[in-house]
Parts: sequence; structure tokens; C-alpha cells
Amino acid sequence: PLLLGSLLNPVNSTMIATSLVAIGQDFHVGAADTAWLISALYLSSAVGQPAMGRLADRIGPRRVFLAGMAAVCAAGLIGALATGFTLLVVSRAVLGLGTAAAYPAAMALLRAESRRLGRPTPRYVLGRLSLA
Repeated sequence: PLLLGSLLNPVNSTMIATSLVAIGQDFHVGAADTAWLISALYLSSAVGQPAMGRLADRIGPRRVFLAGMAAVCAAGLIGALATGFTLLVVSRAVLGLGTAAAYPAAMALLRAESRRLGRPTPRYVLGRLSLA
């Protein structure tokens, strides 16, 4: 689950890139406007990731991870029901915040489990998480 949660951000970036033209046509907006779909995700992720890491340290990584995944679900629902382009951009920003929670929370969960077991986190686990 930690790896899959961390993988949501890059997967969503790739998925939207293949459909920007169709989205622009459906919502009657140009290429400059459709670029906001990508920008909203990246901006909210860039701001959200350090904030979510801090929040994970304060209230617990499991809570932050689960809240992030709930935000991803909410973003999917908002996007699916979007009647206007602005709402679609909002859904992408919510998606960025949700996916931003995954990586720092996953790292904190792994660190806590390593401490509990008294062993270092396996390198292959860290490598796969970093790759995601």
C-alpha cells in the first residue's frame, strides 16, 4: 500500500498528459488552459509534500497517509462529476495534496517500523519507494 500510494502522483501525471487535447475539446478551452491541469497537480504536490511530512511527524504518519488516500478518492469523485473546467483544476489540486501525503508518510511509517524491529529498513524497499 505504501508503494502504491507513492506511485499515484507520477501515474496521474502521465495519464493526464495523454488526454489533454481531448479534455480541452470537451471543456472548450485551449492548450494554455489545459496546462493548468498539470500545473495544479505539481504546485499542490510541491507545497504539500513538506507540509504533509511535518504533519505526519505531528499527528502520525498512518493518519496522514490514510487522509491523503481519502483526498485522492475525493479528487477522483470531484473530477468525474466536474461540470466546468475550473472544478476539474480544483480536483487536480486536491489530487496533488492527497498524493503529496503518500511519500513522506510512507517514509515515516518505514522508519517507525525499523525502529520497532531494531533493524534497518531493507534497501530494496527504500529503492522501490524512491523510484515511485
